[in-house]
Amino acid sequence: MDVQTGSPPSVGLFRHGAMREPRTGPMQNLTRYLCAATYLDKDLCDAVIDEYVDEAYRAVVPSHGYDLEPVIRHARQARRMRIVRDTLLVGTWVGLFIVAPFLAVPYVLLFAYGTLLTRVPWRRLSGWRRLGIAVLAPWPLLWILSFAGFGLFAVYILPAGLLTGTATYGSVGLGAALLLLVVMPLSLGLPAVALGHLALVLRRLARDLMPGAHGPGPDPGAGRFAGALAHVRASQDGNITLYAGDNPFIGAGHPHSPDARVWSVVLELDRKASDLLGKPAPLDGPAGSVHVDPVVMHDRIRAKLHEMRDERPASGDGQRPLPPNERIDGLVTGWHVAARGRCVQRPRPVDDLNAVVYDGHPLIDRAGRVPYSTASPEAVEAAIRHPQAGVRCFQRVSIGARGRAITTPSGGVVAPAEDQEAGLSAFVHLAVEGRMLYGHFAATVLPPVRPAFKIVDELPMWDGGKLLGKTIVFGFPSLFSAPLLAPYRLAGALWRIVRATLAAEAGPDPAAQLVHDYGARISVRELAADDRFHDFVQELDVDKYTRLIERRVNEALLDYLGECGIDVSAYRAQAGVIMNEGVIMTGGSVHGQVAAGRRVDQRQGGGGKQRGAGPGGIKP
Repeated sequence: MDVQTGSPPSVGLFRHGAMREPRTGPMQNLTRYLCAATYLDKDLCDAVIDEYVDEAYRAVVPSHGYDLEPVIRHARQARRMRIVRDTLLVGTWVGLFIVAPFLAVPYVLLFAYGTLLTRVPWRRLSGWRRLGIAVLAPWPLLWILSFAGFGLFAVYILPAGLLTGTATYGSVGLGAALLLLVVMPLSLGLPAVALGHLALVLRRLARDLMPGAHGPGPDPGAGRFAGALAHVRASQDGNITLYAGDNPFIGAGHPHSPDARVWSVVLELDRKASDLLGKPAPLDGPAGSVHVDPVVMHDRIRAKLHEMRDERPASGDGQRPLPPNERIDGLVTGWHVAARGRCVQRPRPVDDLNAVVYDGHPLIDRAGRVPYSTASPEAVEAAIRHPQAGVRCFQRVSIGARGRAITTPSGGVVAPAEDQEAGLSAFVHLAVEGRMLYGHFAATVLPPVRPAFKIVDELPMWDGGKLLGKTIVFGFPSLFSAPLLAPYRLAGALWRIVRATLAAEAGPDPAAQLVHDYGARISVRELAADDRFHDFVQELDVDKYTRLIERRVNEALLDYLGECGIDVSAYRAQAGVIMNEGVIMTGGSVHGQVAAGRRVDQRQGGGGKQRGAGPGGIKP
């Protein structure tokens, strides 16, 4: 057979999102918190710019529940403010070393010592260790202060002191004037610049990110930032996720985290229900088997889930309308098409049975050299029916943080709506292969954002005195670290700008490489998440909605299989154990293993072995 060349037609299967104008309405609470995080966490700010601006060809993680564009705009503004701060600090250091070299060296030691003490994890230390550090800490400080005091006395107070480290002699008055008018302002300028920067940051947060603030944020200017924002606007609402690490659900939490819930089931489709034995199989199925369509199964699951949200059930079986107080308004379903970001682009055969040579990658736009963000319904259905390829399709179910007001039957307001903050996402994967059904359920959790980033809800009510006091309290660690690390941070920021500019102008074309990693490396929502729930109620809500989704998914799955004439009696009994007791079951007509339970990750291996996953600040 002759080998054909050229890529097979796939026009319209994958596409970019619609280009739109920036959103100018009120920002969601989560968006405001993530914008504030770029000012209060330097590492997060640098990661945002590196991922979405400097890496122009990387995929964008779909942003559910927030708008990514204002976060990038504020990250640029936060970096510019840090560059100005560090430039002033470096200039102050240079002036201090020129005018008072004998004083500059003790200052370096003083700021290094203060930085060390402020970064000690005091809460993790035992009482004896805290006492030991408290006893030993003053001695190096006394030595540093003695060194600085001796330098001041010898250079500026003694009539024969050196004025600037040269052989020039001055009087006591000249030395005192130099000390008061030059040395002291330079010395006080180091902490003053650090605190002043934080005060300006808090004022900007209070003005631009207060509750009800409108987007999209500061002016991004032209060039790379404008292009990056256009790419984000066209990609953040898509259903394709190209991931660089090991998590296909990046942006929704990790399935191996302690709060995740994962289970799977394998079912033999040749085992018919006893009451259907002897009846002919459906016409579209081979002899001795029944036809099970995974696309229809996903449709049934989606309809079953929407019954918890919509006023009337999709089945139309005469059930009563769902009252507003019982509807889960934040429930959203959609497709999650996941693939590894390391894309092979060299010419290669389509598969072992097809001689056509495929050039490029189906998820990468060779013209624009950026990943596609949206898969068409035709592509989604094809991925569901062909589960052995590198592109996997999941049905995603998300429960948003939006709450509902408590009202009386007469319409009186008992309590207003309040965001629940924690994010829950469930992913359902179905595969029909070898007359077997494989179903996988993964519920991932994102804890609330760190409390420090929610300061934007309080700032608008602070007057000048409280703002000054909070600036001193919050900025006390930066009094030492900001002056000490200013040269390093300034050099790093300038190097990032130069490197990104050179890469944008003279970097290699990723579409011309045989293999290139387009995968997303970070999610802003995950970077800003706390490491735990803030209270037990949040954990309770996550468990509640996980179990509600599980039951609906299992019931839809079992009802459809029962309609197809497959024996699911044993699996239905075990599904009850999955949803109610959370244990691992093996046997019955489910030929394989069913793993369930909180914080369990079950996989089927040789010999039926079971493996579980186990039990369950501000940086300006």
